[in-house]
Amino acid sequence: MQQRTKLLKASDKEGLKSLEKECLANNAKFKHWECDRAKMDLTHDKKALYMHCLPADITDVSCDAGEVSKEVFDQYRIPTYHEAAYKPFVISALMFLTRLKDPGAKLETIVRRAKRLSI
Repeated sequence: MQQRTKLLKASDKEGLKSLEKECLANNAKFKHWECDRAKMDLTHDKKALYMHCLPADITDVSCDAGEVSKEVFDQYRIPTYHEAAYKPFVISALMFLTRLKDPGAKLETIVRRAKRLSI
């Protein structure tokens, strides 16, 4: 992501294409890995909670060989959807915190304005 951010800021389209190829080649090294029942059974009391911010590559649902088996995804579908619902807020918070020199001061301004408007 750090490399991608630098390339985006520099509008380096060729660099982005090269980085994408590099990332895809790295991902291909792990194609055999999947969160399946056998891996979940290795967890403490076999009670780990599968979480994913989505979208997920789900074997036999969205692709032939994914990162999570259909069985595991189906078992944890509702908690995973709840987790994924926070993703836009987390992204917004990260953007807010990283793009402002003094995010605390900006939040104070927003709160003061909101109080004035609500009176």
